[in-house]
Amino acid sequence: MERLLDKQKELTERVRANEKVVAAIGLFGSVAVAFIGAGYFAPKAEAHMGHDIPTWPTAGEMIEAIRREEAKRNRNSIDEMLNSALEDMEFDYGSDDPTESEELLQLPSDRD
Repeated sequence: MERLLDKQKELTERVRANEKVVAAIGLFGSVAVAFIGAGYFAPKAEAHMGHDIPTWPTAGEMIEAIRREEAKRNRNSIDEMLNSALEDMEFDYGSDDPTESEELLQLPSDRD
């Protein structure tokens, strides 16, 4: 019976030791997340010591710059836009159709 109690005590100590390790890891993870979060959401510090320090553009600024360049490259010139608009406004009145001959029928008349 005594042996059974010693075994139970040993298992209880192991479980408590494991609980302490898990709690320590959880605390470390919480502190790490807090530091990372504080660094991420904190405003950027700008140190000016008499000279300008170049700053790198953010990912959003880079993407916006790329989009502007692509739009500029794919943009039509004003002349192309005007010519295209004029072509769209032109109406086809059959000027390009083949000519059709019409015959006029004259009915006999009694009058001279």
